[in-house]
Amino acid sequence: MELPLLDELKRRRVFRALVAYGIVAFAVLQITEPIMHGLRWPDAVLGYVVVALALGFPIVVGLAWIFDVSAGGIQRTAPEASATGPRGARLALLLIGIGLLAAAPGVTWYFFWRGRDRLLQAPSIAVLPFVNLSGDKENEYFSDGMTEEIINALAGVEGVRIVARTSAFSFKGRNLDVRKIGEDLNVATVLEGSVRREGSQLRVSAQLIGVKDGYHLWSRTYDRELKSVFSVEDELARAIVQALRPKLVPNHALVQQATASPEAHDLYLKGRYFWNQRTKEGLTKAKAFFEEAIALDPSYALAHSGLADSYSLLMDYGGASAAEVLPRAKAHAVEAVRLDEALAEGHASLGAISQHDYDWATAERELKRAIELKPGYATAHQWYAEILWVRGGLPEALAEAERARQLDPTSLVVNHVLAVTYLLSGDYGRTIEQATSTLELSPDFVPARAVLVVACLRTGKFDEALATLDREAGALPFLRVQLLVAKGDRSAARRLLADVEPRFKTDTLSWMGLAAAHLALGDIDRTFAWLEQGVEARDQRLPSAMKWDPAWSPIRADPRFQKLLRRMNLE
Repeated sequence: MELPLLDELKRRRVFRALVAYGIVAFAVLQITEPIMHGLRWPDAVLGYVVVALALGFPIVVGLAWIFDVSAGGIQRTAPEASATGPRGARLALLLIGIGLLAAAPGVTWYFFWRGRDRLLQAPSIAVLPFVNLSGDKENEYFSDGMTEEIINALAGVEGVRIVARTSAFSFKGRNLDVRKIGEDLNVATVLEGSVRREGSQLRVSAQLIGVKDGYHLWSRTYDRELKSVFSVEDELARAIVQALRPKLVPNHALVQQATASPEAHDLYLKGRYFWNQRTKEGLTKAKAFFEEAIALDPSYALAHSGLADSYSLLMDYGGASAAEVLPRAKAHAVEAVRLDEALAEGHASLGAISQHDYDWATAERELKRAIELKPGYATAHQWYAEILWVRGGLPEALAEAERARQLDPTSLVVNHVLAVTYLLSGDYGRTIEQATSTLELSPDFVPARAVLVVACLRTGKFDEALATLDREAGALPFLRVQLLVAKGDRSAARRLLADVEPRFKTDTLSWMGLAAAHLALGDIDRTFAWLEQGVEARDQRLPSAMKWDPAWSPIRADPRFQKLLRRMNLE
């Protein structure tokens, strides 16, 4: 820069204006961030504010060059008669460059270094599944249950980022270095432990390990009677928080004694063990264990919530009748909240059941309450994203789905929900990327394969769609029908549909697929026949699909379609 121009910049107080604006911009960011989080705005909002403030720097440079602020008011700065240097367009470009140069450090820090710095500074931990050292292998449910309850306790501590159960348990039985685990889960610490249960005696050992160097931060061993399991979990959770950030240790107990009956608690842990298997057989066993726990302690709110969840998921994984299970599920969810209004799991259960019942207002209210009570509850964020598909809009749903994935990065269901959100948004490129990433976690996860096929169909990638379908012979026949129609082979599509339809007509989870296959072939009456049955069965996939999916566009104007929307409380 020429020396006369530098002198002119000083005379016009441009540098002073830049410093003052920088201070104001920093203050605006400090105020905006807590307001944004308090109102639960998406993280992208802060990025927009940063960009807007950065664009203000060139404007400030230009205004400072033209005007001078003094006690006499704002006046246009008169040029020096002897001033030399650039003029006109060259001067304007130079001033803009100075402004952008002044903004560059802040923008670079925010977009490239801030996230990394916050990740390294924020207390973060993954609690790996405790190893069952008991002589009886049947006690696996107990060690898994203790792990899950410690995760739940830490999820309630604001300021600690805890990896959700699904992602932590994906490392069960895998002999990996903690540094590799920490890298995969983006955490700074990992807790390993073991449980030995012999009769009424309990020994719990735990080690907190730093991911950066692999060294132990501390280790503890607790010898207690089985009836003191809640106090052991609380001591362990408090010790973890104390090690991560002492100022975050709350005055209240982190693990509440949810029941006075050790037997009921043991049955509850068995129920959650089988519930997490997400199979018809597992959910049926879970339901029986939760019922036994409630029989021993009718005031056990968590057991009521678990029973409600079992009934609810039996619709999704077991094809149970909505008319049969929804009233029972709702009764237990309501009872869980009545017994403990501050139980996040109870509110989440009630929200999920209301979603199945197409009661969107109640579902949204209860899931927002669950997130308020336990911000680190990944499942609540996931379910809330699904509500927002039909309730609040797709950008908000995407933010919730992203938040769920941050909390539970290796969960198949959470990653699948994110892919579906991209699909409903019409972002097929991101859909393909996300569905592919989900399949990398589990190549046999059929829902992710279905989303990938649909995205390929929408983008004309028929060969890729066919290759995905051919990974498992006979799988996803209704999507294969749609692919055959798209490729122009309607005769083959009709033969395939005629062959598979009788085999799936009693499977409630296939009715939406049957409707889509008939629609692809132009059979509108059969399409509505299957949609009617899907709505009656409370298929929770139908509302979002019928609201956003362009596949249904040919029949949107049909009065029968509008009637179905009203039955699902979408109009």
